[in-house]
Amino acid sequence: MSRRLAVFGDVALAGARPYAERGEAEPQWHDKLALGLFDATLGRAVGALWEARGGMHRIAAATHAHEDALHSLADEQLRARATAMRARLRQHGFAFELVAECFALIRTAAARTLGQSHYDTQLIAGFALLRGRLVEMATGEGKTFCATLPACTVALAGYPVHVITVNDYLAQRDAEKMRPLYEFLGLGVGTVIQGQEKDQRRSAYALSVTYCTNKELAFDYLRDLVALEGRTSRLHQALKRMAGESLKDGALVLRGLYFAIVDEADSVFVDEARTPLILSASVASGDDEQQCGAVLAFAASISMSARSSMRSG
Repeated sequence: MSRRLAVFGDVALAGARPYAERGEAEPQWHDKLALGLFDATLGRAVGALWEARGGMHRIAAATHAHEDALHSLADEQLRARATAMRARLRQHGFAFELVAECFALIRTAAARTLGQSHYDTQLIAGFALLRGRLVEMATGEGKTFCATLPACTVALAGYPVHVITVNDYLAQRDAEKMRPLYEFLGLGVGTVIQGQEKDQRRSAYALSVTYCTNKELAFDYLRDLVALEGRTSRLHQALKRMAGESLKDGALVLRGLYFAIVDEADSVFVDEARTPLILSASVASGDDEQQCGAVLAFAASISMSARSSMRSG
């Protein structure tokens, strides 16, 4: 049976929001029309040309080309390369050659910590995930190991990474299995499972890479939105601070949504998506009740004034 991994994220939004998340702006009608025409005509031709020139397969050869210079380095020197890679990724983004160099670094580190190296098929799949593609891998092809390539690359750039699985057991197992690789590269790895306290969740999300289930992540995101009252922009938060209504320390759990790799994507996006996630909260207490009462009283006074005007008329 095949397994699927998917990725979502938008690293271009780094630092744009105090609570960063992927933008969901709806394209205008003319953009949709242009994209439709491109996909129907030039899109296929460009895709065919890309594949003819090697396409995704070029990443394997480019990665191997960078590895020769890494084999002779001591562990400390390899870690120093990983530290230096952080600034380069933040400055230049995920350019092809830089990604190939980063993959070579990760592959070399994996050989030293886990005793295994990424195969060419895993390098290709990892690059596809980094580019936002859906990847299908057969059982036994090492999708858990493959996911470390884009996860480490994005985490080295300083962005939060979430690896989403379908149950707590897989989240814990995969995190522990890949932990030596992450820690060798100076990356922290955490796990969020059912039953954890809020402080435990916040600590896990604060690490470079967090393994979690789709439901736990979704509910934590909904709870944060309740705490933010749906206002995540810098402007809204700045206005709240000016009014003396800034969030209390520890109100939020997540530090943002930048990049996620979804294991068992067909199950998460199709089967699991049929079950709605409902979060209830009390919203009418204390000051809210007084405000609602004042609004109702004001509405009643307007109604009475309107009736009086109609009688006098």
